[in-house]
Amino acid sequence: MLGAAWGFAQETSVHALRLMGSGLFDRHPELQLILGHLGENLPYGLWRIDNCNAWRRTSDEYMHHGAKPIAEYFNKNVWITTSGNFSTQSLQAAMAILGADRIMFSADWPFEDLQQASEWFDNAPIAELDRTKIGRTNACGLFNLAA
Repeated sequence: MLGAAWGFAQETSVHALRLMGSGLFDRHPELQLILGHLGENLPYGLWRIDNCNAWRRTSDEYMHHGAKPIAEYFNKNVWITTSGNFSTQSLQAAMAILGADRIMFSADWPFEDLQQASEWFDNAPIAELDRTKIGRTNACGLFNLAA
């Protein structure tokens, strides 16, 4: 459990929270961060993270050093990929929380099977416009690639 099945995601999500809470995105508002594995479980905890920080306020400041709630940084400065998490329910939840505009398809090769990843994504029950965004156009826009 300490490896790829759970531990890597937990370490990465804590590191991402530290970046968001450090004030980094206040100093560099255009900076973008990409998290794999459908956001390392963070999208599903954003409400709780901000709710806990809200009731712990002192002098109208969040307990972290950022000027905004964590969810605001996540929604503006973080992209997530499907890498290594080919769960339809998790993808649909991520889309409900973030929208399809900040999600990108990825497989996580050589740790995950490319065939499994592509077959799952091709058959996931999502709108074709969202499949196109997640599968191509979001990455083209983020990386300034020709569509």
